Amino acid sequence: MKRTVKKLTELEIKKAEIKDKDYNLSDGDGLYFVVRRNGSKFFRLDFRYGGKRLSMSLGTYPKVSLKEAREKKDEAKKLLGQNINPISEKKIKKASEYLTLGIVINEWLELRAKSSSEATITQNRRMLNNITNWLGNIAIKDIKRIDIINILEKIQNKGVIETAHRLLSLMNKIYMFAVTKGYIEHNIIADIDKKSVLVPSNKNIHHPAITSPNEIKELLKDINSLENRFRSDISVVFIFKIIPYVFVRSENIRFMRWRELDLEKGVWEIPQERMKTNVDFVCPLPKQAIELIKQIEPYSRHRSEFVFPSRQRKDIGVSGATLSANLNKLGYQDRHTFHGFRSMFSTIAYEYYKEHGFHSDIIESCLAHKEKNRVKAAYNRESKYKYLQEKKELMQWWADWLDKLVMKN
Repeated sequence: MKRTVKKLTELEIKKAEIKDKDYNLSDGDGLYFVVRRNGSKFFRLDFRYGGKRLSMSLGTYPKVSLKEAREKKDEAKKLLGQNINPISEKKIKKASEYLTLGIVINEWLELRAKSSSEATITQNRRMLNNITNWLGNIAIKDIKRIDIINILEKIQNKGVIETAHRLLSLMNKIYMFAVTKGYIEHNIIADIDKKSVLVPSNKNIHHPAITSPNEIKELLKDINSLENRFRSDISVVFIFKIIPYVFVRSENIRFMRWRELDLEKGVWEIPQERMKTNVDFVCPLPKQAIELIKQIEPYSRHRSEFVFPSRQRKDIGVSGATLSANLNKLGYQDRHTFHGFRSMFSTIAYEYYKEHGFHSDIIESCLAHKEKNRVKAAYNRESKYKYLQEKKELMQWWADWLDKLVMKN
């Protein structure tokens, strides 16, 4: 028969004297009042978890009363009922007192890196710098929504409306993550009325692009003059020489690595983590692109894994801002963006389809676009090498078309 333990009273605890040896007074259900010979007094909870006998302190007396100790014991028992170790939970809560927003953001980014492309993580980290530069060292529990709102309004006032909207969305995800992990009790971002803080954004972002043959010709000539006119870095010069032929996204070519290239076969295999579609992509390389890559090889292969390393650091690729700045210097601000090379190919490929003879599936495949028709996509799950020969032929036609265009009087 289980022995019933008499509950302690506040008077008993108050009168508990210090002795030559440590001793305990039991309150039942694993709760003890501990009196140490050094004079310290505190409440302790003994319990079993994972087949082991464990103990945890519930606070010193008189800072924690008997009533409060019992309440803490009940909370711990509730966690045990959910198969949660109350000691671990206590450590998490204690750590959250000093948990900065910057630490939480980094943890969220590391978690997302497992399922997102490298380009997406890089872009998100750069965007979140707007927050961490101001609030990164502050405990997340101490940040108020007005702190976030002030930063969003500063960004909006600079005219980058879409960035402000995307940053608010990212912060909402991060705060949801923090609540889920138990770092905070409430998502303050959910209390922000976006309509009251931000002006509407234009979700259909327009990327200016040059698509008429005459203007394409002038653009290509300007690209060829980049090195002499502005003494641009060799990586930047060669990116601009190659991009018209391969028209991939900025992050793809900026982070091109030597190990991804097979120049003999004339292919460049871009891993899924760098693709917007999160699917591996095989990009055929026209002869012109292969020749340009061979020209830059003596410069970069011995010093970096990147084909186009940054001038400042060999362990990273050229920045997107650098590419945009060079296009602007050439006089193409608001006329043509780096993304515009994709539109250039798409427009000409569709207009001249009778000349090259390839249908829309091949054109869209060259652009690494996903099939929008769900039914068609469900029956179209071939490997990354699908249409490879057709893509090679079309992209070689395109490269030759560009060269002939430049040669015209």
